Amino acid sequence: MLYFKQFYSLFITGIILALIHTGCADDQHRVTELSVDDFYFNGLLGSHGAEIARVDTNHFLITLDHAPDNPQWPNKVNFEIRQNAKGNDLTLEVEFEGGPGMSFNEYHQSWSYDGENWQPIHWEKGFRDSPQYDILEFPVFEEDHVHVGTQVPMSFETAEAMKQEWAEHPHATLHTIGESMQGRPLYRLEITDPDSPVAPEQRWGHYFANQHPGEHNSHWRMVGMADWILSDEGDEFRQRNVAHFIFFMSPDAPTHGWYRVNEEGIDMNRSYSPEGSDPDEQTHEAYEFQTDLEELMVSETPITTIWAMHTWQGIVEPLLRVGPEMGTTLGPWEDFAEIMASNDPDELIKPLAVRDSPPGFGPVSWSDGPHHQFGITAILCEGGSTFYTSEKNMESGEILIRSIDEYYNIPKE
Repeated sequence: MLYFKQFYSLFITGIILALIHTGCADDQHRVTELSVDDFYFNGLLGSHGAEIARVDTNHFLITLDHAPDNPQWPNKVNFEIRQNAKGNDLTLEVEFEGGPGMSFNEYHQSWSYDGENWQPIHWEKGFRDSPQYDILEFPVFEEDHVHVGTQVPMSFETAEAMKQEWAEHPHATLHTIGESMQGRPLYRLEITDPDSPVAPEQRWGHYFANQHPGEHNSHWRMVGMADWILSDEGDEFRQRNVAHFIFFMSPDAPTHGWYRVNEEGIDMNRSYSPEGSDPDEQTHEAYEFQTDLEELMVSETPITTIWAMHTWQGIVEPLLRVGPEMGTTLGPWEDFAEIMASNDPDELIKPLAVRDSPPGFGPVSWSDGPHHQFGITAILCEGGSTFYTSEKNMESGEILIRSIDEYYNIPKE
C-alpha cells in the first residue's frame, strides 16, 4: 500500500511538471503582435514628426512630416521596431500629404537587426507611379529589434566611429572645424603621408564631400575610397596626394530624416557662395565648411579636385568640369576617362563626361561654386541608387580612387 501511494504521488507530480513544461514552451513560442508603441522614430536614424496608426494585425500606416520650411519635401522613412518583432511579418503603408514635390520612395529601403548589416527591401509601387503613397511588405522577423532606413543607411554616429578609427592611422588626421546648429561636430578627415619625399606644394589635393545627408549610398562610396587610401595599396597615393573627406555637411539631418537640408531648411547643395564665404548670406554649416575650404586653397597643398558626392538613379555617374592641370601637367581629361573605364570591368560607373552644358545647378552648388571661384577641377558624382549593399557602393568608390591615383601619378611641377 505504501509503495502504491509513492508511485501515485510520483505519477501526479510527473503530470504536473509536464503541464508546467508545456506551458513554458507555449510561452516561449507565443508571438505578441506588433503595436504602435513598438515603433520609434527618434533614433540615430529617425523621421521627425512621423505618425503611425494600426490598420490591422501587423499592418500599419505611417504618415510622414516634412523638412523644415519645405512642406513639399517629405522626411525619409527611418525608424526602429524596439520590441516584439520576432515571429511577426509587417505590412507598412506610407503616405505624405504635403503636396507635390519630392517623393519619399525614390530609392529602396533597407532593414537590419543590428544597424550594421542591411538587407534591401523595395517599394511596391515606386515613385514614378505613386510619389505620395506606397507599401512595404517585410518578411517574418527572426529577432525582436529591427532598424529600417533609406538606401543603405548611415547615421552620423556610424560615420563618426569610422572616422575615429581611421584617425588612428599615422597618415590620417580628424579635424573638427566647428559645430552644427544642433551642436554636433563638423568634421574633415585628412589623409596624407607626413613623411613623404614629395614636398607638400608638389602634392595634389582632393576634396570629397556629401552635401545631401539622406543620400547614404554616396557615404559608402567615400568609405570605399578612404579604406583604399589607408590600405597598403594606397601607399604611393598618400605620398603624392592629400585627400579630404566631409561625410555630412548636415550632421543634424539623419536623426530627423531630412533628405537634403539642415535645421534652417536650406538645401545644402545650394549653399555655396562663389563670391566667398559670408556668415550673413550662408547657412551656418555651409559657411563653416566653405571657410575651411578657402583656407585649404591658400595652404601648401591647395585643392586640385573637388568631388560633390550624391546619389541618384542608376549606376555611379561622374560629371566633370575640367581644371587647369588636365591637358597641361597631366594628360587630357580623356586619359582620366580611359583609366576609369579600365578599372571598372563590371561597369559600376558610367563613362566620365564633361559637363559644359547644361550649366548644372549653378555656382551656388558645391561642384560648380568652387570651379567658379577658384577654377579648379570639379566633379559632380551622382548615381549609385541601384547598388543595394554597402559593399557594392564601396567597390565603386575604390574604382574612383584607384583611377585618381593612376591619373595623378606624378608630383605637381
